[in-house]
Amino acid sequence: MKNIIRLTTIIFLFSFTLSGCYYDKENELYPTKGNCDTIGVMTYSGSIAPIMVANCNICHSAGNPSGSVVTSNYDGLSIVAKTGQLWADVNWEGDPMPKGGDKLSVCDLAKIKKWVDAGSPNN
Repeated sequence: MKNIIRLTTIIFLFSFTLSGCYYDKENELYPTKGNCDTIGVMTYSGSIAPIMVANCNICHSAGNPSGSVVTSNYDGLSIVAKTGQLWADVNWEGDPMPKGGDKLSVCDLAKIKKWVDAGSPNN
């Protein structure tokens, strides 16, 4: 009986240990992975538009924008940037975006935040 209890305890602890990493996300574990340049001015065309292309435009293009939010051009994106909706959603304080995906990288979030804080200029 002692051996069964010991074996059950070992199996339980072992399975608990393995399940601890199941929901880990790479960008949360390694936030500084790669080169993230947030020094200087964040430009719409050079810094923000590529993030939107990679993560947002598939659902928020001008042709059929989900939630009436357009991220595929400056005019549409600036509307949600200036109201605070862009930052709230990508930072998962509002409606978590991208929907059903991982949170944007720490680097992408820093670029978006800096651009929004600068008044979301069209540069």
